[in-house]
Amino acid sequence: MKQKRAALTERLRQLERERVDIQELMGALDLVILSYEPDYQPSPTPGSASRERPRKARPSLSQVKAAMNGVNKRQAVLEVLREAGEPISVTDCAAKFAAKIGVSSEPENLSDIAHRLSAVLTQLTTAGRVRQSGQFDGRKVLWEIAA
Repeated sequence: MKQKRAALTERLRQLERERVDIQELMGALDLVILSYEPDYQPSPTPGSASRERPRKARPSLSQVKAAMNGVNKRQAVLEVLREAGEPISVTDCAAKFAAKIGVSSEPENLSDIAHRLSAVLTQLTTAGRVRQSGQFDGRKVLWEIAA
């Protein structure tokens, strides 16, 4: 029963990461649609902040920004990848990074952190410190330390 519960807990975490990824994709699509149709009003999605509530989401984003200001992001990302011991997605990296810097793992926080870490991973790839090691679910890139 404990193993089953642990498996269900992990599945819930995985579903939450997938939900965050889908919301990011929908947000990107909304931005593109808005560039072509300025009058477009995206419908709110379950579990996400609607266009009418951006002020409530702001404090958590500034919390992420403040928490990340004093952190050497490149070093922290390398530590997270080293500790993972296997290739991980940006979303998984963001969750571990959030725990490392003491930020709550709310979906909007993880989304913001993942966005910021994507740039760091690209920089580390250019420097030859990390590499992409395939894809998960056919769309998520997995990252690992370059040997």
